[in-house]
Amino acid sequence: MSVGQISILVGVTCLKIEASFPDIFKLLKFYVMQIKRIALFALLTLFSTLAFSQKEETVLGRRGFGFSGIWGGSNHQITRFGNTNSYMNGGFFGLEFGKSLLVGFNHYNLEENVDWNQLTNQPFKMNFDGLTLGYGFSNYKAIHPEIRLDLAPGRVELVNDKIRDRVFVVQPAAGVEINVFRWFHLGLSGGYRFVTDSSLPGLNDKDLSGAFGQATLKFGWSWGRFRSKPKMDSKN
Repeated sequence: MSVGQISILVGVTCLKIEASFPDIFKLLKFYVMQIKRIALFALLTLFSTLAFSQKEETVLGRRGFGFSGIWGGSNHQITRFGNTNSYMNGGFFGLEFGKSLLVGFNHYNLEENVDWNQLTNQPFKMNFDGLTLGYGFSNYKAIHPEIRLDLAPGRVELVNDKIRDRVFVVQPAAGVEINVFRWFHLGLSGGYRFVTDSSLPGLNDKDLSGAFGQATLKFGWSWGRFRSKPKMDSKN
């Protein structure tokens, strides 16, 4: 059997499987699309950060982005869905580069009775897992600013109606991080959750999106030294 015949046979087999299991193929296509989004954004962010670091080497001194630490912890978020103040929790794990850039994975989960404008006291679930990117400025200081971005495919569900939907979440945040101990940092931040691709009856992307405040408990270790700070000239 030639290569061309094998290719045709594989293509026909895939079409038959897709026709037999349309829901599985639809789910796979959804995840492939979201993975492409995350990978593209991660590459753009990494290239931008590396470009910035090259500038910083010229203007402010030496700066490298080598592997410098491992961190993990939990996120505790106060937000709002419909007319209900809600609590989301989750965790994350990431690798630190250059004692400033964190690249890792996150998870968020919500399960509450939400009072929507269109739906009263509807048990509602939401969770998402994906990529997390964080960047700290002057991390050697006890209190320093930090920015963060979460990109994740997720799922929402109206429990009573047994309706589920796949969504995509983009969640930028900014705040401060407090170095309580070398192995434990406390983050306080605020941001906005952008939800896309929702098709729940009576609920659109805007209904699922919203502002939030967040506390982050961060555990781990960072090794190596920060770049040296300029010394002040002494006067006689």
